[in-house]
Amino acid sequence: MDKDKLLVAFKEYVDRFDFNDNMIRMKYYHSLRVMSLALKIALSLKLDNNDVEVCEVAGLLHDYGRFEQWTKYHTFKDYESIDHGDLAVSLLFENNDIEKYYDVKANYDELFDAIKYHNKYRVSDEISKHNQTICDVIRDADKIDIFEIIVNKEVDIKISEQQISPEVQKTFYQHKTINYKDCKNKNDEILLYFAMLFELKSDYAKKYIVDNHILDRLYDNIGSHSLFKEYYDYLKKYLTC
Repeated sequence: MDKDKLLVAFKEYVDRFDFNDNMIRMKYYHSLRVMSLALKIALSLKLDNNDVEVCEVAGLLHDYGRFEQWTKYHTFKDYESIDHGDLAVSLLFENNDIEKYYDVKANYDELFDAIKYHNKYRVSDEISKHNQTICDVIRDADKIDIFEIIVNKEVDIKISEQQISPEVQKTFYQHKTINYKDCKNKNDEILLYFAMLFELKSDYAKKYIVDNHILDRLYDNIGSHSLFKEYYDYLKKYLTC
């Protein structure tokens, strides 16, 4: 893989959009960081060189659809606009634009799945176990950096007056990811972020969250500790046991 060529081609693509827009710029640097995290996770799992390469490429391109999504809809909420994972694979694979970035066609199958499913509520059971592993790497890398963005206050999170919805609370205690469609208020959305930690697959990702005090920093950023204390305590025990 020619990594320099990959990075240059990606920057050329991003430059088609308004790089002065904070959201475009944020997603560009997010993509670079997810690429780096995907490499570290893949190496921690002792994947072979070919799979490590695929993880790097998928890490960089996983949010390929975000730039067009933001420019057209001015939101990153898929349910209000378009599924950005599906949009990414459409842009990359339908017209073979992927060849501008990566030309090892034998790896396109797992690359397609990793990008398509990185944002899904659940990864399809129909994909191979091998592709599932690649998907898990990208999903973990993406979640780690999303949490870094949140705890570094690059995205504003605010509590609301409402109580957390019973269905959202139930999903949390089932150790499942909460679906945005089930969120009725801002507090539900905050608990959605908490619940994302249940979905981490790799030991690297879990250790990263603990070692970098991600949960503690997220909790500290929330204005009302009383409302979220039981969930914080529960997750703290879950992550450290």
